[in-house]
Amino acid sequence: MLTRVLVALALLPILVFVLYLSPAWVLPVGVAVVSACSVLEFLLSGLVAKRRLAIYAAVAAALIPLWCYFDPRALYGVAGLFALALLLFCEAVTDHSRVTFAQVSAVLFAAAIIPLFLSSLIRIAAMEWGRWLILLPFLAAFGSDITALFVGRAWGRHPLAPDISPKKTVEGAGGGLLGAVLFAVAYILVVSACFSVSLPFVPVLVAVLVGAVVSQLGDLSFSLVKRECGVKDYGRALPGHGGILDRFDSLLFAAPAVELCLAVFFSMGGGA
Repeated sequence: MLTRVLVALALLPILVFVLYLSPAWVLPVGVAVVSACSVLEFLLSGLVAKRRLAIYAAVAAALIPLWCYFDPRALYGVAGLFALALLLFCEAVTDHSRVTFAQVSAVLFAAAIIPLFLSSLIRIAAMEWGRWLILLPFLAAFGSDITALFVGRAWGRHPLAPDISPKKTVEGAGGGLLGAVLFAVAYILVVSACFSVSLPFVPVLVAVLVGAVVSQLGDLSFSLVKRECGVKDYGRALPGHGGILDRFDSLLFAAPAVELCLAVFFSMGGGA
């Protein structure tokens, strides 16, 4: 537990730098690095027989956030995924005894879904109030994670999904949702008091709550894959947390959920 907390505290200044103190291009580069590392961990956990398939996917995963930031025309995205699909099926046709359709599907899933979902952070940053809204997916995912951990340890009695993640409890999940909302309320108040920025109260709370719900599903979803692959963690990059994907799996689902909620709000004329 202590190691987990210390590593999280050590990562906090990096997060603050990337989100608030660095040039705008640093965020997509950071998302690209996290996406590529997550894809490698995901596929090398036992989903592919050939290491180079994971490398193909990692390269694609690194390019997608940069595409989303610099020039998100659909033609370029389709061309990139088409090239990846051709490459993968060439591998399958020439070595079909080792490269199965299931592996090709896993690579395409990892190479597309992981970076596209994480790229929601880039799109949120580009929104009105983006400088302040960018933290909401982190509040939804990590606020829920932290609170669920402590509430589950203190009062958890009823298993949430014992066959997938035995330590998670219903009480912890409920506490996580409440904790994420409380973090969001505190964040709104701090931003208002310190920076005189009035964030839309109800939409922010709804976005964080929806993000927190979905983030817990994301955590369980990737735990399910780990169970099927027979691994405890996706990697060892972050002591106390596991791999990069172990730390960011909940954010992977929270980010697009928050983005969609905010997009609906702004489309209804909720801008400043």
